[in-house]
Amino acid sequence: MRVSTILFSAVLLPAALPQDVGNCTVYNKTPYTECPQNCGSCFNPGGRPGVLCQEGTTTGYLCQESAYACMDWTFGSMYMQEAEARFLKDENISVYFGVGSFGSADPMGGLGMCLRLTVEGVDRDLVVQSINTGGDVQGNQFDMQVGDGGFGANNKCAGSSNSMYPGPTTPWGDMYGGVPNRSLCDGLPRYPTIPGPMQAAGDDLITLCQYSFDKNVRIPPPSISNPTIRNMRRVKCPPALTNATWLERMDDPESYEGPPLPGFPNTNVACQAMQWDLSYCLTRMMDCCKPSAAWRNNVASNLTKPGRRVVQTCASDGYTRIDVQCGCFDCDC
Repeated sequence: MRVSTILFSAVLLPAALPQDVGNCTVYNKTPYTECPQNCGSCFNPGGRPGVLCQEGTTTGYLCQESAYACMDWTFGSMYMQEAEARFLKDENISVYFGVGSFGSADPMGGLGMCLRLTVEGVDRDLVVQSINTGGDVQGNQFDMQVGDGGFGANNKCAGSSNSMYPGPTTPWGDMYGGVPNRSLCDGLPRYPTIPGPMQAAGDDLITLCQYSFDKNVRIPPPSISNPTIRNMRRVKCPPALTNATWLERMDDPESYEGPPLPGFPNTNVACQAMQWDLSYCLTRMMDCCKPSAAWRNNVASNLTKPGRRVVQTCASDGYTRIDVQCGCFDCDC
């Protein structure tokens, strides 16, 4: 059986604020360490510091069992709302922020890209960063992390001993989509099994779930539950999003506007015009799982900025960042 631990001897980070860059000596294990030599063969040296995870001889960006999605990435988190307010003040642009899954023919499958979405029934555009991808997500769809958006096939939210939240999956509703009505949000666990960091951030899962209904990014029955995306543009990533995920591309556009992607503007296709078709849909998820862009094999060093090459994941409390500068001890991978 694999032993997974988090070593809390390292610095505990604030939820999603930029920190001084770390150094790879935190991975020193033996006198033969290569970390003092420019971080040896580490893929992401200079990344933001965090706690160390350990799964046998594996650590950093290669941890799996002890690495989770971060809850302050969720649509409507206090971090996101405060960042939106700062963005409005600094840029005079009123948007919502979020992260999620997107599909693209880009060499990184769209990972790290930011998109500006105009969504039917939502009172502002959304600016979202893609940190996940897969064959089930199309290039005219975005699958956003919202409170209980559906725990999916890679569930680390509930139902097992290493889940982020206590209790079974029953209160979480459908595997894909979560609870269908706002009133059912009340049955969710309010906090993770380790509640302190979420409480300190001012978030709770029930409120995050309710917020997604209030802002019309999910729609209760009898309507189709996913709203229609009317426009999608690739845009510059706001610092608030890259500071939350710590993933940043080198080929970012220069503007928060940008031309529409192929197939947009969408003036005549409704989401799920055919029940099975998710083209032009804003869908939702929350599996609490380490995302695609947190794995080094899914990202390219020539397209990402040094120290920001992989998504910085969280410990099981959903807020404490894990150090992802390296994937092995002694920086000899």
